[in-house]
Amino acid sequence: MAPSLFLTTESSNRGDVVMKRRKKLKNHTNLAVRFHLPTFVTLTVVTLVPLIYALRLSFYDFKLSQAGSEDNFVGFKNYVQLFHDADFFNSAAKTFIFMFFAVILEVVIGILLALALNSIPKVKRLFTSLTLIPMMVAPLVIGLMFSFYTNPQFGLYTWIVERLHLPLSTNLTGDSFHAMVIVIIMDVWEWAPYMGLVFLAGLQSIDGEYYEAARVDGANSRQIFRTITLPLMRPVITVAVLLRAMETFKEFDKPYILTGGGPGNATEVIDLFTYRQAFVQFKFSYASAICIILFIVLFSFGMIYQRITMRGESD
Repeated sequence: MAPSLFLTTESSNRGDVVMKRRKKLKNHTNLAVRFHLPTFVTLTVVTLVPLIYALRLSFYDFKLSQAGSEDNFVGFKNYVQLFHDADFFNSAAKTFIFMFFAVILEVVIGILLALALNSIPKVKRLFTSLTLIPMMVAPLVIGLMFSFYTNPQFGLYTWIVERLHLPLSTNLTGDSFHAMVIVIIMDVWEWAPYMGLVFLAGLQSIDGEYYEAARVDGANSRQIFRTITLPLMRPVITVAVLLRAMETFKEFDKPYILTGGGPGNATEVIDLFTYRQAFVQFKFSYASAICIILFIVLFSFGMIYQRITMRGESD
């Protein structure tokens, strides 16, 4: 009888411990929900409510210049017009051109910067801190800074060209090609350091034994980079490229300050086009339709990003 009594008592104690743990976990869960609830409600109000309002507005023909137009229901007319609008496709093309070249340059410069910082361990912290400076500057200030730099009358670039008698144009923002190049350079100047820091973290996560084994086998630096560093950093590069692509797709501040979308519509990225439709031509319903399309595109990017990160965690 004694052994069975002992087993019964032990089972009872285990049951009490399990119940206490479940109760403690439930209390922690309730506490976590209470802490997160205000943030969740605030984000819902700030993001979801305007999105629903924009979705509703996109099915109307609301123009600020026409009284009573907010009640003029037109269904999918704005979306049909959108896909027949040459200016919309032009701005979308400019956006993808800007996004492609900016992200490519940021990746290349970021990798080179990460390799350089990783090769100087003694002063790595100092130079890592210095690389944060462009990211600390507001996009508005960056636009103004490059505007002053490229000003055809008193800009530093103009002064250098005239002083050295270089056969270069001094009106960079007056030419379609050069204006887009300057806009891309602005974004690269601001965000290449970010890519460098992300890639530096990826480099530091690689086990040093791989490099030691490669050196023992007689591999040189180029072979090590091509066969070890680049393949092991591929997940980090993919995520960084996706995040930057999402951000460049929403670019507005710097092109607006530097060129205003010009000359003509040479640098009119899609957010500038949306701004012009809403706050210049006062076509709020049409601009809302554009915003919904942009939301779908960015949501697709987000789903791809989540799938990549989830796959990386499972691996």
